Amino acid sequence: MGDSIDLLILPLERIAGQEQPSVLGLYIASPPRKSARFRNRDRLALHLFLDGNAPLPPDQVNQILANLAKSYYKTAGTVTTALRAVAETLNQYLLDRNIRNSSTGRQAVGYLSQIVLRDSRLSIAQSGLSHAYLLTSSKVEHIQDLHLAGNGLGLSRTTHLRFSQLDLQPNDAFVISIQPPVNWTPESLAKLQGQGPEGLRRKLLSRAGAELNAFLLHAQTGSGELRLLRPVRQPRPIPIPITPVPGDTPISEPSTESPKPEPVIQPADSTDTEVSSTIAAAVPLSQGPVSDQSSIPPSSPPETASTSTDSVSIGRTLTNSALKIYAGLAAFLRGILPDSGIFTLPPSTMAFTAIAVPLTIVAVAAVVYFQRGRDAQYNIHFSSAQEAEQLAETKTDPKEQRLAWETTLLHLNNAELYQSTEDSQELRMHAQGIVDDFNATERLDFRPAIVDQLEETAQITRLVARDDSLYMLNATDGVVERAILTNEGYRIDTTFQCGPGPYGGFIVGAIIDIAPMPLGNDLQAAIMGIDGNGNLLRCIPGATPLASLMEPPDINWGTPRGITIDGKDLYVLDPQTNAVWIYRGLDISQAPRLFFDQQIPPMQDVIDIEVNQNDLYLLHEGGPLTTCVYSALATSPTRCKNPEIYTDPRPGRQSGPFIEDTFFSQIQFSPPPEPTIYLLDPNSQAIYRFSLRLTLDRQFRSHENLPEGPATAFTVNRSNHTVFLAIGNQVYYAPLP
Repeated sequence: MGDSIDLLILPLERIAGQEQPSVLGLYIASPPRKSARFRNRDRLALHLFLDGNAPLPPDQVNQILANLAKSYYKTAGTVTTALRAVAETLNQYLLDRNIRNSSTGRQAVGYLSQIVLRDSRLSIAQSGLSHAYLLTSSKVEHIQDLHLAGNGLGLSRTTHLRFSQLDLQPNDAFVISIQPPVNWTPESLAKLQGQGPEGLRRKLLSRAGAELNAFLLHAQTGSGELRLLRPVRQPRPIPIPITPVPGDTPISEPSTESPKPEPVIQPADSTDTEVSSTIAAAVPLSQGPVSDQSSIPPSSPPETASTSTDSVSIGRTLTNSALKIYAGLAAFLRGILPDSGIFTLPPSTMAFTAIAVPLTIVAVAAVVYFQRGRDAQYNIHFSSAQEAEQLAETKTDPKEQRLAWETTLLHLNNAELYQSTEDSQELRMHAQGIVDDFNATERLDFRPAIVDQLEETAQITRLVARDDSLYMLNATDGVVERAILTNEGYRIDTTFQCGPGPYGGFIVGAIIDIAPMPLGNDLQAAIMGIDGNGNLLRCIPGATPLASLMEPPDINWGTPRGITIDGKDLYVLDPQTNAVWIYRGLDISQAPRLFFDQQIPPMQDVIDIEVNQNDLYLLHEGGPLTTCVYSALATSPTRCKNPEIYTDPRPGRQSGPFIEDTFFSQIQFSPPPEPTIYLLDPNSQAIYRFSLRLTLDRQFRSHENLPEGPATAFTVNRSNHTVFLAIGNQVYYAPLP
């Protein structure tokens, strides 16, 4: 990566034809004093656009974004892990709010763009409708994938995200918009390259209409900061009336008074207050939000509870009408029935009947209305899918074809939220087959592997398959479970021991990584585990594990993070000391030697390691690879390539240090006769297969939908041609073709 970059952020906001000095829903955050590991290097921008008939006032949106930013900086792990945590939190908030308001038909869908700058690398996570345009000196790239980004947040318990990563150079520009103008095309934007930030902003606005919600990021050499700029002229903001949602605090039109300091939003008697509290539950509101203050002043306090008044008025009208109907019906029946005593009912019964009758009528009408509404919504989305299919048939460019077919699938997803028909299933099968061909995807028949139920809290983060045994590292407890293949599937071996505890004078902590032991080793151990202090545990089926302490390197341990065994050599990854250490012949009684010579690549963000003889693979956070070739000759020292280039031969794709739309989290080498590199993309639950030269061959995904959430581990067992995939506490397996 190059030198650090500063990103200048300029608003591209118009309301009713009037340019605004700030962007609604844009929030800029800096790391707090206490952040999770590696988070203090991140600069975060959030942009939230709410669509639907249940909006929120700008000050409450700002407070929600402030809490989400705090959540990001408190989340440990990779950038993608923190971005997913933010999206999942917001999705749950909006979903709960929509469920509470479902009886009124008031709904809100969230379109969220998350941007993280670390040095010169930009990470983007898009949920729902979000268009991004990258303008460099050599190209204009339109970044959008509705299939991956989903329909937006708040509609289901599944949180969809589309991840992208870019290495920025000075003068590169990036534009984010929910609904960009139709004439913002890659061809027209290519003519704007080379403009300064203000000139580019004016050119973009000149090509926009009366309504625009977007912002521009312009890269300059700097220290890795986000810097919010404002236009010189500050137009008077236009108040936006917001209709109250039943259950929310009534919201009046924005005040014309001068803006007050941004408040901590705690609306009284609001059903949103409870959900807003859940967003902030993990992060106390000890700091004020670091925000771009909205140009719209805070809402004034509500004067009247109009919603409650309207409800009472409607209730009285229904009750009076029902009483009149009841009285008229009673008078009519008295004239034709012999016994009029049956009409001498207690007042309480009459009151109950007066209320129950109209409510029953309303309920029946609502059922009919919603059923017809579902049919109408299905027809709208299915027609859009058919139109996208027809458009795809006319495309000749492979990338445009793929995007059109993916759009077809997106509209089908929307349609089948209401109902699934033979027509929709037939179109889905056709479109999915074409998209799979474009993406080099092969569908596998995954089925549950473990007959016994694992603990609900289990988080399987490593898998090792040996013959008919499967070893699973549960990161929740730092314990390794063993399962044995039976006629019914894999059953847990309750006699197997492999976890933290005292062993012969050694205290072993939680296991953080495992690797298969060489076949035929003297101890008959199946796997080796390592804890965070450099203690090794060799686990033996049917016997007590053997613990030992590795002789530390000369500079001592930092924080060992991973191990792998190649032949009889043990490799230990220690990102904190920027090292990979080698124990030749598994001799841990001698101090290890460093894998590298003078050229040592940066490894602080390395998350996994693999070795094939003299070739070392270092997987970085987000997916880039560093490859190194070991040499014991002084005349030909060990050399590394950072980053390595992935070759992507699929139509419309580009080769480079990343594979488009993927964020790899684990790597595995499969030995001859078919030497292969496998990489796990957790977000799409896909396993990618590469040649040793890192040329993409294909990716494997499931035929049927697997449980929601990212994949947490995988392994390939070449002895029986089986692939395993873990998602939290559930493990699946499928035969490889």
